This record gives sequence, structure tokens and C-alpha cells, in this order.
Amino acid sequence: MVALPDNLAERNGPGDLSRGVIDFHPWQRRFFADDSRVIIAVWHRQAGKDFVAAAKAVDDAIRTGRDWYIVSMTQRQADATFAKCRRVADAFKRLLKKRGEIRLSSADYTEYDDEIDHLFHQRSRTLHLPGGGSVTALPGRDPDTLAGLTGCIIFTEFGLFKGGGYKHWRVVFPLSTRGYQVLVISTPRGRNTRLYELASDTDIYSVHTQTILDSVAEGFILYDNNGRPTDVETFRRIYNDEAGWQREFMCEFTGDLEALLKWAILEAASSADWQTRIVHVEADAGWKAGFYTTHPLAGKADRLECGWDVARTGHLSSLWVNGYGGFGARRPLLYLALMHNVSFALQREIVSEAMAVSPLNVGCGDATGLGMDSNETLHTRFGDRWEPVTFTSASRRDMASGLVTAFQDGEFQLPDIHGPAKYIHADLYSLQKDDTGPTLKILEGENPLLAESHSDLAWSAALARRAAGIETREPFISTWTP
Repeated sequence: MVALPDNLAERNGPGDLSRGVIDFHPWQRRFFADDSRVIIAVWHRQAGKDFVAAAKAVDDAIRTGRDWYIVSMTQRQADATFAKCRRVADAFKRLLKKRGEIRLSSADYTEYDDEIDHLFHQRSRTLHLPGGGSVTALPGRDPDTLAGLTGCIIFTEFGLFKGGGYKHWRVVFPLSTRGYQVLVISTPRGRNTRLYELASDTDIYSVHTQTILDSVAEGFILYDNNGRPTDVETFRRIYNDEAGWQREFMCEFTGDLEALLKWAILEAASSADWQTRIVHVEADAGWKAGFYTTHPLAGKADRLECGWDVARTGHLSSLWVNGYGGFGARRPLLYLALMHNVSFALQREIVSEAMAVSPLNVGCGDATGLGMDSNETLHTRFGDRWEPVTFTSASRRDMASGLVTAFQDGEFQLPDIHGPAKYIHADLYSLQKDDTGPTLKILEGENPLLAESHSDLAWSAALARRAAGIETREPFISTWTP
């Protein structure tokens, strides 16, 4: 019953509802036409999932006389969805030239929230439609309040439901077996949710996934902060939240992630006056001996603290070298060696030269997988001054905690965050945490300014901070021979 013209709405809007016309994007049309019992919509932000679900509910209620219930976790979300239902109903009224057949009623009720342990008032709202059907917005923190419902259900932003939405689904799902539809619409959240399980079971449920790339390919227009049309990559840089981008716009179930290091902390650690010596080594080309004596303040450091995140191909191998001892409470980034497709022999040489500058220098390296042999070699050469670190969940948490503490305490000194080395800050920011489960999870993200890195610089910084805990003893007499 909804008018579906071929043209897209101006600025991705829903069309001219004052004329009874609703414009749908192609992905909205596919969702609107789907008659499956259980429909899952995992769409990026501003893709119109809430609006098309409202249109689907109003359309079905008018055609079949069935009742629909919109269930959300907050009054604000319930009101927002219900407002869309009213706008769609007004468009129908104009389209059908019906008058006086749509009315609004509401009733107060009290719902108990066992999480915050007090009573609060929520307001249900019902839209009565021609043919006897209705749409009711029903905030549903307590799944038991939904047990007596008979009708079709829309779970809006289901990924945000408490307890992962498992109890709500258990109560409501039987409605679908009695001939009613259940629409689940949400942007992804963690994998420890019922939404993730539903969206992953495409053999049983009708799943509609729509990323920002999909939408742009089908006519969706992005705008910059000045209201001008822009491309995806520019919009991504403006958004400036890599973990959020993967979840909110690429529809990846990456967890309830947030940056391990806030951007404000990284800004506080950077200085336009600080220079870091950086070398890029590609396929064994670009390295020159004597690199670790080139910093004008190199002699000020009592020792160097090195962190080596190991990679051979694909990702970056990163050696992060902090200075310590002559900079007050700070551990400034003196040197950064970025190695891509570099042989392990040359990588060991680059790391060894940093360690050999002074018998007091210390370091930690990633001894997981391919890095084991090289780290054993370095430990043989430098003894207890070099610690091989196997990356486990526990060691990753410990290093991440140490990195956060160091930045919070103002230890790290970085180059200008607005300068050419901004990719260093972007890499630190790409390290993400998920603390929604029983244990903290640390995850890598992409660096939009350094495509080869997936938090590789961040882990080398964490390893350098771990190296700061190595006590400098008497110089180690090595029996190592090259």
C-alpha cells in the first residue's frame, strides 16, 4: 500500500510525507517486501531501518488488522520509533483519503527494573488504524511484561538489550510460531548477544545486512561536516573512530568496543616541538647503520627501552624505542623503525643495533609464532636485558594496562599529533577494548593512516613499556656469535 517511486528521496530522506508519498531506498524495499516470519536487519547507522520497520508495521496493520508492538529498552527510543509510525500513518491517511480513522491513545504503567533497583514510569502509546489493527510502542526493560502479547513484534536496537537480549527473545519468539512476524532491527554490538546468533543463522532466518559501502553503491549520499556530498574515505576520516566505524558502518560484530587510549590522552602526550627519528625499511631496503645515534637528544638518555612487534609479510614489524633517564618522568619516543616485508635476519640486525648502543639498554619482543626464533636469538645475545613475550590473553591485558597507566601518568612523549607522524597516534588509538564480558578483551583495529598496520605500532609501544620494568644489572657478557 506504500507508494514506491523510482527516485530516491532528496538527502536520503523518507520522501514527501505531506503528499502521501514514501520513497524507499533499494535495501528498504527489499526489507519491506519480505514476508518471512522472522526478519533480521543488521544495517549501518542512518540507513533507515527504524523508518522502514515503522512503515511495514503500519502497512500490515491496515491490510490485515493485526496488532504490532514496538519494543525498545528506553522511552526515548520507543518515542522516536512511534513518531515514525505516526508520520507513516499520516502519509497513509492522505494517500487513502481517509479522515478521522486514526487516533492516538496512551496509558501509564509502572515497570520494575531489577538492574537499577527502583521503580520508574514508562508510557505506552498506541496508534489505532483503519481495519482494526494497531501499533503500540512498548518500552520493555523487563521481558516478563511481554509474555502476554499477541501480535507482531519489532525489536528496535536489539543489540543494546540487557543480558544480550536472550530473555526477551525467549519470551517473544513463540509469537512467530503462531503466524505473527518478528522484526529484529539493530546496528551490531558484541558477539555475546542473541542478535549475533540470529544474524549468523542465515539458513533459518531472513537476514538483511547493509553496510555503508552497500548503501553508497545503491545511491546513498554521504555528507561532510559542512553539508557537502563526500566520499566514503573522507567520511571515515571525519568520523575518526576506527572501531566505531567497523561496528556502526561496516556492520561487524566486534564487541562493545572503545578505544583503549582516548584521543585526548594521545593529544596530551604529543608536542609540536618533539621530533622522533623514523626509518621505513621496505623489502630489506632503506636501512643504514648508525640510526640510533641520529637523534639530537640521544646522549641525554641513560638507556633505551625497546619494544619489537614482529611480522614478516603483510603487517608491519615495528620497533619502538623510548629514551629513559634524562627526561624527567617522561619516556619519549626517540626512534621508530617500521619494517615491511623485511627478512628476519635484517630485522634482528636492526633490533640488535638498538640494544648494542649501551649495555644498559633493555627490550621486549613478540615471541609468538614466527617471532619465537628471533626472540630466542636476541635473548641469547643480550641475556636478561631482552625478554621474549608470548602473546596470550593475560599478557595482552597486562601490557594494555601498562600502556594505559603510562599515558595516564604522562610518561610517553610523542611527536605532533597534527604533523606527518599522525599515523603513530592513529595506531595507538586503533587498539580497542571490550569489557562487556567477564574478562577484558583487547583487539586490534585498522590504522586508516597506515594501511599495513593493525595496531602493530601500538603493541610495540606496549612492549617498550613492559621493557621499562626490566632491571638493569651488570652488563651481560655474551657468548653469542653472528
